[in-house]
Amino acid sequence: MLFKPVLLHFRFDGFADLPTEVDNYVYSDAQTDSNGNMWKLELYPGGESEVRAAEEGWVGLYLWNDNFEESFSHDTRFSFAVKDADGVILCETHHENNINGGDWWRREGSHQYMKRNMILHPNNNILRDGALCIDVTIQVKEKIDEHYHPESNLSKKMMKLLRSGDRADASFKVGDRIFPVHTNILHNNAPILADHLNQDQTTNVIIEGVSASVFWMVLVYVYAERYPSNKNVIKFGKELIDAANRYELVDLKIIVEHILVQERILTTRNVCDYLLFADAQSCPLLKEYAISFLRLNAREAMQSEPSHGLRESNQLLAEVVEAEDTLTVNDLRKELGKRKLDVDGSKEVLMSRLREARRQRTE
Repeated sequence: MLFKPVLLHFRFDGFADLPTEVDNYVYSDAQTDSNGNMWKLELYPGGESEVRAAEEGWVGLYLWNDNFEESFSHDTRFSFAVKDADGVILCETHHENNINGGDWWRREGSHQYMKRNMILHPNNNILRDGALCIDVTIQVKEKIDEHYHPESNLSKKMMKLLRSGDRADASFKVGDRIFPVHTNILHNNAPILADHLNQDQTTNVIIEGVSASVFWMVLVYVYAERYPSNKNVIKFGKELIDAANRYELVDLKIIVEHILVQERILTTRNVCDYLLFADAQSCPLLKEYAISFLRLNAREAMQSEPSHGLRESNQLLAEVVEAEDTLTVNDLRKELGKRKLDVDGSKEVLMSRLREARRQRTE
């Protein structure tokens, strides 16, 4: 899987005795993740002078990339978590930024992470043998090739046709919005959507179960094969996948799924919800990512509200426990794509399809 999420455990021994002068900092020992990236934490026990954080009793905390190669440059999503002796999270913050190797400024975090008196208060039971322990979940985003590709002139023309509605012979109504369409285009590119039109009614045919914003993105894909922006996928990802499944637009579904994984959208609060969704919608890449993340943060994630649904699914729980590092969904889709075979379906279906193709080749 692309850049699996990793969980690192950092420890600051003798926290109460660490120097508390303002802007004085200490480093944790460096740790290496499974992708070969080195990380360490920078802690300000007495706070920083920036925006009066020290005066208000805040402890500052930053994640450092300790790779000195200039080639390291990734958008990184990560979280800090401090727990009590029972494993209950008392403070968790989420951060996202680009952390570069080779630069002196390659850190990200917060000058207001946690109040010092909260860490030291005996009732909170945070310190373990006097040590402040911090769990850091790191998700490095996949690098995407951003070379310039000129836009297809045909795509521009199709977008102009969609926006203008010129010579449209049918229309859909979603909420209060009317969408003029061309039946010949729908029959060729989205026959399931075209089936909503019939001889008795082709004007203002009502579409339910999808927002106008998402329906427009679907039409943009159907007409011009343009995919939603990453920003829109983050905002409407689940609804887009649901619509893509409903109208059997497999390529749209796969690209939305890929972007959700690429953007590292999971947290301990939403991972159970996304796992249930991915399983129900046959999104194996998203499901694989969710299982990988959940295995790292099982205790915290299972305290969230959506975990109740997961607890009721013995099959899904078994998949989480038994997950192994076999061929990834990305690998399977590439192999099937080379053979011109269907790339939609669960991971189990993809593996079965590839095994059958290999068997037939050897006969």
